[in-house]
Amino acid sequence: MGILSNQVVERLDKVSAVVEENTAATYMMSMNANEVTDMIENVASIGEENSAATEEVSASAEEVAAQVEEVAASAIVLQKMAETLKKSIVQFKL
Repeated sequence: MGILSNQVVERLDKVSAVVEENTAATYMMSMNANEVTDMIENVASIGEENSAATEEVSASAEEVAAQVEEVAASAIVLQKMAETLKKSIVQFKL
């Protein structure tokens, strides 16, 4: 019975060692999964920030375009005023 019980103890020790290895491997996999999840969340956050920045740049570009149109319209008005002024000055030349 002593040999049989030694064999049982040896096999239980081997099973216990395998269980411990599996537990350690499962823990490492869990830690790696958490790291991957954190990285994915970081990438998603960066994507959201980039999207917001792109929207801000687009809005700024539209605002600048509107201001350029206003300046162009003002330039046309000034040009017409200058032509009218020239015509008025011609009348006063001797």
